Amino acid sequence: MLFSIKSIFVEIILKNKLKKKLKEIASIRSGVFLKPRASGQILYLQAKDFDEDGVLSNEVFPTLESFEVSEKHLLKKGEVLFSAKGYKNFAAVYDNSEFPAVASTSFLVISLSVDYIEPRFLAWWLNSPVVQEFLKGIAKGTSIPSITKTQLQELEVTIFPQDVQDALVRLAELRKKEKMILADIERLNDYKLDLSLIKIIQRYE
Repeated sequence: MLFSIKSIFVEIILKNKLKKKLKEIASIRSGVFLKPRASGQILYLQAKDFDEDGVLSNEVFPTLESFEVSEKHLLKKGEVLFSAKGYKNFAAVYDNSEFPAVASTSFLVISLSVDYIEPRFLAWWLNSPVVQEFLKGIAKGTSIPSITKTQLQELEVTIFPQDVQDALVRLAELRKKEKMILADIERLNDYKLDLSLIKIIQRYE
């Protein structure tokens, strides 16, 4: 890897002193509890629908009927989903999908109220190693740890200039692509090894 996200993050944060509590720059609401059906018109997003990088699976389908969902609970483009329960406290930006969507109670939904912070930057900030370590330290509960709405509201966010926000997000995206490429290479190597083993076995049959 040509760069270290964590080292870049630490270096920049030490130089930047402008901070805001999350409650000063955004509103936060809880996801809703609904009972999924076999099919429907609205997505019911749960933590299990995302991978470790906060990427929504392509295998998610609508399981809620329109009449079951109040319009105020529908996600809006640019809102940030924060998985507040369990050991997988990732953040992901809702970018609109083929179907309208609602967040389950696994999530706290963050709506930015300022225009000088990009949703993707906020998600990156919440996913950063330093913030993740802090959140795990304040999580409540023994069997299923969770981050409360109040705790998240009090979280400090370091404010960077727009160009720095964009650069950090781009670096994170490059890192994701790198991981995907490495995973593909690993699968290809496994496939090649399997073929070699099959050929060896066939020689002795």
